[in-house]
Amino acid sequence: MAERLTLSRQLDEHAARRRLGRLGATTLEPAWMALWAAPLGMTGKPPGAWLLGAREMQRALLLTGAELPVQVERPDTGIQLTGATAPTPEATQRLWLWERMATPRLWRIQALDTPPTPVWLPCWLGYRAGRKHQLTVISGLSGEVLSMIKPLVLAGLERAHDHAQADTEKTLPAG
Repeated sequence: MAERLTLSRQLDEHAARRRLGRLGATTLEPAWMALWAAPLGMTGKPPGAWLLGAREMQRALLLTGAELPVQVERPDTGIQLTGATAPTPEATQRLWLWERMATPRLWRIQALDTPPTPVWLPCWLGYRAGRKHQLTVISGLSGEVLSMIKPLVLAGLERAHDHAQADTEKTLPAG
């Protein structure tokens, strides 16, 4: 399997704090979501856009531009959320269909037959306590609210918690 590319974080902590504060969050933390980037374009030409998604997603994220905005280093700060599976070609076609329906216009590009590239999508997780805790996920690229990956984030947080609990139980002395 190919190395997972890391998309560069464009939204710094100060801007994320302002954005999440407007959305009601009181605390935040950086995170990285493991997704796949499926190329979109015309056959025989380089990609003109990318569809970020996973098999478990109902809607994908559309990232325009011929190049993915990658950084050289791996994710450094924040929690790494994994567990989403790579979309099949059929799932990619379905995600692209929903994206075209959501933004109707004359789309000349199509999902290319190239396998999706594994990527780390930078995110910011905002939390608000209250009678019920609330989680808000925004993109580390644009600051846009990413409600479509919230179920994946919650599942990833649960896996990270379970993994941390298992590690803690291994290190505790028997007694």
